[in-house]
Amino acid sequence: MIFRSKPENLNRQAADWLARLHADDRSSRDEAAFHAWLKADPSHPPAFENASTIWDAVGGLRDDPRPARLRQPDRMSRRAVLAGGAGLALTCGLGLGWQQALAGVYETAVGEQRRFVLDDNTRIMLDTNTRVRFTASNSRRLLTLASGRVDVEIARDVRPFVIEAGDRSVVAQSGRLDLRRDDDVVLITAIQGSAQVQSVDARVELSAGHRIAMEPGRRDNLDRPEIDDLLAWQSGRLAFRDETVAQAVAEMNRYSRRELVVADPRAANLRLSGVYRVGDPEAFARSLEVLLPVEITAAPDMIRITATR
Repeated sequence: MIFRSKPENLNRQAADWLARLHADDRSSRDEAAFHAWLKADPSHPPAFENASTIWDAVGGLRDDPRPARLRQPDRMSRRAVLAGGAGLALTCGLGLGWQQALAGVYETAVGEQRRFVLDDNTRIMLDTNTRVRFTASNSRRLLTLASGRVDVEIARDVRPFVIEAGDRSVVAQSGRLDLRRDDDVVLITAIQGSAQVQSVDARVELSAGHRIAMEPGRRDNLDRPEIDDLLAWQSGRLAFRDETVAQAVAEMNRYSRRELVVADPRAANLRLSGVYRVGDPEAFARSLEVLLPVEITAAPDMIRITATR
């Protein structure tokens, strides 16, 4: 587990550990580092306990990573919500290991994430509600992103790897890319290596750690995102940094058919930060109810969020 050089606060560290320990790729090294972090400062165990409280309050997870002495029941608190832990695992979860697949169409349903190994040994991970198509010839490999989000770890090959998303294309020989397409809005991030982003009238060299956002009618935007936050979706969580409730709700809704609805502008414009598990919209909404001046009304098919003042 690698923290940023200047963590926002102790609560955020605790929330990061909570999410890391519940991730599908949790390792013995993570566990050893976690126990070292617990012992490093007397304030760390109570901070982690607070971060864990809201998980327990909404049903918790089966595998509790806390040492036995920390597993004491506690009430849901504002401080625990500020730590950013919430929710349960994805509805369908992550597949165990990599799934070998033949060339063709690969897709996920709402709330599902899947990994595949393509026939050129490229590894892809599909986020919720994503659809891609892969074909290969003697001269190139082609992955078409129709919708959703995909992480692509490109196998080294003499043939270039081309990714098409709308009227944009990305060309790379190897490396790792994160791509997202929502209708005509496309975001491409180079995680490792570099790639060439091409359009009808422009060509941009994208180096590791950089992202390009492209939308019709707007100038392309280049930036350097926080990579840990960007890749949080691969552990079934989302990281928000001073974002509006409306923005956070839009992201959470991608993972569930039970829709979160922000009922008024006052609630929509409130801001929050934290790391939240996806797939349980009611748990997320109830954490907002503790943290912010909002109230929720839960129905079988939707959850309304309304400002209280």
